[in-house]
Amino acid sequence: MNIYHMINWFFTFSFFGYLLECMVLSYEYRTPVVNRGFGHGPFCIIYGFGALGACLFLQPFASEPIKLYLATSLMATSMELVTAHLMIRLFGSFWWDYSHKRFNYKGIICLQSSVAWGFLGIFFFRFLNGFVHWMVGYIPGQFEKWTALMLLGFYICDFAYSTYIQIHRDEDDDQPMIGRLRMY
Repeated sequence: MNIYHMINWFFTFSFFGYLLECMVLSYEYRTPVVNRGFGHGPFCIIYGFGALGACLFLQPFASEPIKLYLATSLMATSMELVTAHLMIRLFGSFWWDYSHKRFNYKGIICLQSSVAWGFLGIFFFRFLNGFVHWMVGYIPGQFEKWTALMLLGFYICDFAYSTYIQIHRDEDDDQPMIGRLRMY
């Protein structure tokens, strides 16, 4: 597997994470949620990093479902916690809100999501990772590099623009965004 395959794999998981977030929240809130990432594009890169982390750190548990479930729940919940604290420190806000769910911590993490992350980890190792590698493998060799570079370039520009917008939005908005969902 080369670096371009990995970049395409990463953004495929980020896109699937975006779709998952939109579907779950649209169902929960009974209204369409069409933007769940930090940026404006259809990517939640925390899922790309989650997939990468699962491959790097959880592979030893892949054949032991109970250990895999617990390790995935712990890793994903920790990622949510760290990501939220980084976003709060950088922007004074984070982009999800579990405060309405039972057994939550400051609206950042909750038991319900932690339970779901464990099942998602099992699904990842049993099916999803192989499927995404197979799917990304269908990108013709001559386009693999350009696809990866375009996705990376798009995301870098989108991230820079979104960071700029967020910093200036905070200057114009007296009301803190902590815990507010961005539903467009």
